[in-house]
Amino acid sequence: MNSEPDSCRFVQIYGFFPPCLRASVVILLLLTGLARAEAPATQPATLPTTYKLEKFERSTPKLQGWVARIDLTDPKLQIAVGTGGPDPDGNGMWETILAPTSTIAKANNFDLAINTVFFMNKKPDDKEGGLKYQSGDFAASCGLVMTGGKMLALRRDGVPILFDKQNRASIGSLNVIPQGANVIVSGNQQIVFRGQPVAKLDTAERHPRTAIGIADQGKTLVLLVIDGRREAWSVGMSSQELAVAMIELGCQSALNLDGGGSSTMVVRKPTPQSDAWKVINTPSDGSTFPLPLSIERSVPYVLGFRWVANETSATQPVP
Repeated sequence: MNSEPDSCRFVQIYGFFPPCLRASVVILLLLTGLARAEAPATQPATLPTTYKLEKFERSTPKLQGWVARIDLTDPKLQIAVGTGGPDPDGNGMWETILAPTSTIAKANNFDLAINTVFFMNKKPDDKEGGLKYQSGDFAASCGLVMTGGKMLALRRDGVPILFDKQNRASIGSLNVIPQGANVIVSGNQQIVFRGQPVAKLDTAERHPRTAIGIADQGKTLVLLVIDGRREAWSVGMSSQELAVAMIELGCQSALNLDGGGSSTMVVRKPTPQSDAWKVINTPSDGSTFPLPLSIERSVPYVLGFRWVANETSATQPVP
């Protein structure tokens, strides 16, 4: 995406294969379980009543996505960052490893989760080629990341959203991390400021998008995930269109998070036998293959939400 920082720009496809091999690659992916060809979600999962989930649909241009509205004043709400796994290289530049959003959500017992930061990644063995963004790849954030008051990533590219211990949220650049900060994730740019689109947003490039915004004078958090790169399903949004959509959803401020193949929203779906964590949007990875596959991209960090009776009953985030 053109809006990504140069140091963190990444290719939006899993890999390049000549046409003669593409069918074989697709079959291999299907057989090994690396790809998933599911029909787009049309019904919300069974959800807690403490947040609202709604379908986002437009006909001109064709758009599909999901909106989640979270009451930040709810005393049962806990917000945390989940990671793909432990630091793979100690004092080196890499902070964590990649894992699917649904896997991280399950490991942290989140009721709702979205992808977050732009990131850099590499294969553990330094070999080039093959499928990109695979589980276990080394990864590092392009911006600030904090959970439970502990800094996980210190790079200052982009713009963060910060939550304090009372879940009060703010969006904007930080010269100093304020005392009382509890959770931070970063996007590449603020797109809404004081209820208006930020100047000079991109109007040409449409991509899948993930955005987070603050509404109702700080009482409501709005999450928006928009599918893209499938003309018959959803074409995606430009940065300007995303800003306008967030304003229409009531946001006074909003932030663009990592998009493209990373854009994912996961909800916890209780069943009589056990819980399941469901990707409810249609991720765009796989769209360059001959078949319209939807593959959940692995990411380094997710922003998660869980609702608990009290603090002592909460499941602690996986470090």
